[in-house]
Amino acid sequence: MKRVLAQANKEWMLFRRDKLLIMLSVLMPLVLMLLYGFSQSLRLRNIRLLVYDYDNTPLSRTYLEGYGAALDFVITPRAPSESPERALINGRGQAALIIPQNFQRDALRGTGPTVQLMIDATDSNAATALGNIAQALNSSFGQSSAIGRPTPNLVNLDQRLWFNPGLSNPVFFGTGALGMVLVLFPALLGALATAREYELGTIIQAYASSLTGAQWVLGKSLLYVIIGLVELVICFVLGMAVFSYRIPTNPAVLLVATVLYLFAGVLYGIVLGNATGNQSSAIQGVQLGAFLLSLLLSGFLFPVRNIPLGIRWICYILPATHYVKIVRNSLLRNTGWITSFRPIIALLILSTFFFLWSVIQMRKMQFKD
Repeated sequence: MKRVLAQANKEWMLFRRDKLLIMLSVLMPLVLMLLYGFSQSLRLRNIRLLVYDYDNTPLSRTYLEGYGAALDFVITPRAPSESPERALINGRGQAALIIPQNFQRDALRGTGPTVQLMIDATDSNAATALGNIAQALNSSFGQSSAIGRPTPNLVNLDQRLWFNPGLSNPVFFGTGALGMVLVLFPALLGALATAREYELGTIIQAYASSLTGAQWVLGKSLLYVIIGLVELVICFVLGMAVFSYRIPTNPAVLLVATVLYLFAGVLYGIVLGNATGNQSSAIQGVQLGAFLLSLLLSGFLFPVRNIPLGIRWICYILPATHYVKIVRNSLLRNTGWITSFRPIIALLILSTFFFLWSVIQMRKMQFKD
């Protein structure tokens, strides 16, 4: 244990000399937390709607008022002679609402006029959500105008929103942002520190020392795990002020998961540093493995079950997938070990795997007598 602490102390002496790296370790997590929390949104707002009202009657204008009053749509001016297809192609709007002639007459007769909504479906998720919103507005218009024979409600639905009743995007993404921040910087620090040893040639000192590979890896990773815990405290305080973080009833779940998660990230960075031997390649490896894949496949942006089966297996070998789930369970649902036990076991397996991998890479330190 003394050898591990001595190696950790050596890493601390090297780290504290780099003032720029210290500032980046403290300030950049805060910046990324704010960006992750406030730059993402799953709710549609200000959809540019082109209107083609070929009836132009009081009832058709009342129908349009529902779209104009909704926060999701913005009625956008159009050229008089421009067709809906051409307007969507030119990007003048994201949807075109076409009200046919005799709309009011057919509605009063109860024959059910057909209103066409042309949607730019380049973004399939946005198009689906937009269609659902339009359908809800259409149903609301029929009920409020009391046209035709009303249909009785056989079942009354009372919705109650739990865990995030305000449907706040910053709350949802702000909690997941904790996982994105804590996987990036500890892994980056571990990769840079290890690669720098090879570039400066100081790795030879480790080879000539009496340290075993396991002791060297533990000593090098221990400091950056502690730095990651400091980042956790800083980001958690920011989250309490901005993203409605609350200390969970059982904070031990989050703390244990964080320690395992930080070890997995730092050890992944050490593996990259050993494999590449230079800082530029190590940074690129961290960007791809610890940042890009975690951002897209961890469940931070959208549920893992929505990811195609062919690549879904990648999600389960990413530490961020399991940690983001634990963070949201703890901070949003305030659950304990029952719901987070399996993700914690997965983090334990992944951190052990990266530890063994990095020890195998350092097998050259094991000199034979």
